[in-house]
Amino acid sequence: MKLRLLAFMAPHLMPRFLHRSLLVWFAVQAIGQAAAPSLEEGRQHWAFQPLKHGVLPKVNLDSWPKNDIDRFILAKLEAAGLKPSHEADRATLIRRVTLDLIGLPPSPEEVAVFEKDESPRAYEELIDRLLDSPHYGERWGRHWLDLARYADTCGVHNDLDRPYAWKYRDYVIQSINDDKPYARFVAEQLAGDEVENADEQSLIATGFCRNGQSNDDNMGKTKEVLEQYRVDQLDDVIATTSTVFLGLTVGCARCHDHKTDPILAKDYYSLLAIFNGTEKLGMAKGAKDTKDKDIKDSNQVMALIEKKPNVPRTHVLLRGMAAARGDEVQPAMLTVLASKPIAFPKAEGTTSLRRHTLADWITSPSNSLTWRVLANRLWQHHFGTGIVASPSNFGFTGATPTHPELLDYLARELIANGGRWKPLHKLMLMSATYRQVSSAEHGADPDNSLLWRMNKQRMEAEVLRDSILTASGKLNLKVGGPGIKPRIRADLLDASQRNKWPALDKETPEQWRRSVYIYVKRQLLMPSMELFDAPTTTDSCALRMQSTVPTQALVMMNDEFVEEQARFLAARAQRESGDDLLKSIERLFHIVLSHSPPESRKTQAIEFVKQRELASDRMAALTDLCHVLFNNSEFIYIE
Repeated sequence: MKLRLLAFMAPHLMPRFLHRSLLVWFAVQAIGQAAAPSLEEGRQHWAFQPLKHGVLPKVNLDSWPKNDIDRFILAKLEAAGLKPSHEADRATLIRRVTLDLIGLPPSPEEVAVFEKDESPRAYEELIDRLLDSPHYGERWGRHWLDLARYADTCGVHNDLDRPYAWKYRDYVIQSINDDKPYARFVAEQLAGDEVENADEQSLIATGFCRNGQSNDDNMGKTKEVLEQYRVDQLDDVIATTSTVFLGLTVGCARCHDHKTDPILAKDYYSLLAIFNGTEKLGMAKGAKDTKDKDIKDSNQVMALIEKKPNVPRTHVLLRGMAAARGDEVQPAMLTVLASKPIAFPKAEGTTSLRRHTLADWITSPSNSLTWRVLANRLWQHHFGTGIVASPSNFGFTGATPTHPELLDYLARELIANGGRWKPLHKLMLMSATYRQVSSAEHGADPDNSLLWRMNKQRMEAEVLRDSILTASGKLNLKVGGPGIKPRIRADLLDASQRNKWPALDKETPEQWRRSVYIYVKRQLLMPSMELFDAPTTTDSCALRMQSTVPTQALVMMNDEFVEEQARFLAARAQRESGDDLLKSIERLFHIVLSHSPPESRKTQAIEFVKQRELASDRMAALTDLCHVLFNNSEFIYIE
């Protein structure tokens, strides 16, 4: 029981290998002791089937759909005897879609213009403008960094600094802004040294394979220990590659055939053979060689590359131990997905081209699983829940799709658009399904699995901090570069024994940049980020928690950062409204909540400020009101 609690509640306190094994064991217990499906049974699994080219469903309420997505949604609603909700008002809609696409709230002026624009293309033009914004890559790049378990330090014992890890973060943001075709995006991250026209950026992209935890200064010195460490590091690459791109837990087949999916241990080691010729380029500060001397590494790129075409022989490792070699294996794709063997290039040139071959297979239009997984990820971030609720597990223990025909339709759209994300974003956002209100209630479908309303979503940690900075007028929009280190309470800095976080008495504009640029230290995550469910970066994170705990409210009420930004916001509102209290209050509501205050709340706010003025002054009273608005659920939640 103690191990179970440790595995689920504190995975960072146990080795990754043991953690994964325990999770698989508990999954097996949950579904019973039945044997894993055979390859023949596995090939019949819904996620492994070719994409269906089904006809659009017929609906009765033909006036509601705005595009084909709505027909799939409405058909399910009508079959269940339900109706969709009405469209959200303009202020709600612009706030929703702006936070969704760029992670920043709209300005009061942008809201006013949109509310007055009666053009039938106003909403579409808004979406186009947001997709063209450089802030789009910062928002959606953060989603990918969750998947890629990005961090600026190594974690484990000494949590060494990775001085150039940030270049991978900037690569992701720029690639997403450029709407890079997904096939190229995947190929660069798995095989950036092997792609056509390889350059420094494509090498930086292979940081995807280097983002996991490492222990390069403390892994031992003997040949046997070093070999075990190497295969453990490649295990992280294999496990992350399979969950992120294929939605499969291939890492669970390291010691034995997968317990719940038709994935063989041989499959795992065939993937290992693909990566077995790689080596690290760009080491962490303080990494040691076998003689315990600092590694002199002048490479300003953190990458995983090959320097020769010949790959060492690869064997099945019994129980995952490097010293216990079994049968030799050749590079190959997953048996259950590959209808016929994939031809790998002969050894020549400067690399084996095995990783490029893997990337090509992953993103082949015929690999329906890849495109279903990607379409589901995009849908999840727009609607709060994926069509498949387990976004990195499309296997036998994963969730079944609520709208399988819609998922296939979206996957086909991705392929038709060359693997570019922006056209699919626009298709989803233009739908009537997305534009619904979130406040409706219906007892027949309390979980809203049929999407008869929009899901209300709490701001993610980064969006919350960035929205506060935007409201206060202090957001620094500087792009890229080494990570920033905002102020952390002095009493928490003792948790950072090595690679110390600096002690700051006061923040400056340099610390007020977007949260995607915060230095990610594995042993000391920013407390406010962690409290609002930012991932630990130990493993790939496909779905953040949305916890609601008292400490969140306590931090929003007492945190230095929130209090300071509330003062800046009060000064901004007074500066923009003069000494007119009513205008200041109206301005605050427009800045923070994107709408005018109703009369009842306007009266409450005036009385609140006047009462507070008796004990202080107008500026202090307005600051308290700003603090209240930042703590308002209407601010923290996206309608």
